[in-house]
Amino acid sequence: MDADIRSELQRLTRMPAWGRVQHDGWDRASRFIYRIRSLEALRRETRRVAAERGFPLQPFAAYVVRRWYNFHTHQIVLGMVYAHPRVTPEPDPYHPSVDFYLDGVPFDLKLTDFPRGYPFSLDGARARPEGLVTWLYRNQSREGRYHTANRLFVVFHHATAPERTWEVRRMFDRIEPLVTAYLDHPVLVRAQCIGPDGVLYSPLAGVIFCIYGD
Repeated sequence: MDADIRSELQRLTRMPAWGRVQHDGWDRASRFIYRIRSLEALRRETRRVAAERGFPLQPFAAYVVRRWYNFHTHQIVLGMVYAHPRVTPEPDPYHPSVDFYLDGVPFDLKLTDFPRGYPFSLDGARARPEGLVTWLYRNQSREGRYHTANRLFVVFHHATAPERTWEVRRMFDRIEPLVTAYLDHPVLVRAQCIGPDGVLYSPLAGVIFCIYGD
């Protein structure tokens, strides 16, 4: 089954823009992305839901395919994390802020592109990962999975064509050895962020950089 979804993810030839900022209402309407593993089935269900709810088809389709791609690439990388002997999966797949335990410490897995808005270079982020993770916590979406718990970030970047960074998320043969090497010798830093309750939090965070063309 894992091979099937990997094959479907490779079929995408382009990644459309979101079409709109991530939105809880459209997230609820597109929950079918979690169960659908075929690109063609995804397109059929997208057309059906858009017609049923009166959504504009093209923006909604762009939104859906991005969520589907991001979710399934996340799950494949999470499976790589689970395979490491230092990791114990969180038994509740619906836990809002924990995906796994590294040496008994809870973490959420977050896949993200190297942010264009980050005020320092990629080399600077690698040299000072605590600055990058603090920026990522402070600038995360307020919708859906916003939280201030511990996180392991996998940061992607296409060095020669940044607009193709989305493709790096499916370079699983490149990602897997980086994940394994990191978990063999994890390095954790402290982020600093203010939660929605106005409290200062200092979650633990790790960063795995997956750079194509480096």
